[in-house]
Formats: sequence, structure tokens, C-alpha cells
Amino acid sequence: MAKFNNPFSQPREYPFINTNNFTISHNLGFKPMVYCIVDGRQAFCEVVHTDENELVVTFQNSLSGIIFLR
Repeated sequence: MAKFNNPFSQPREYPFINTNNFTISHNLGFKPMVYCIVDGRQAFCEVVHTDENELVVTFQNSLSGIIFLR
């Protein structure tokens, strides 16, 4: 079976430390699905796609974790 490399098959990771908002310039050319993991659990956050290549993630409190884009 042939195997091909899909750049979107693995999520992009963006770690953050002790912040309540985080701007990501991902340059994907579309608005990706966003999810956030804090202490091994999915966390609630507000996501605003400013355009197809950038987004802002906002938390109610300062947190540390990883944002994943898919």
C-alpha cells in the first residue's frame, strides 16, 4: 500500500506558558480547528480567527498548556 505525506494529518502544536491570550500566525491559508490541552485535559477557550493565517486564543485565567491546530 502506498503511503503519502499529508501535512495536515498531524496537528500543529503551539505551547504557551502563564498567559490569558495567545496570538498564533499559522500561515495555513484556512481557518483550522483549534483545541487546547491544559494539565492533560481539554480546556475551554475563546478563538477568534482574525484571517485565514492568524488567530487569537483567549482564556478567562492565565494558563499554561498546548494549543493544537488541525
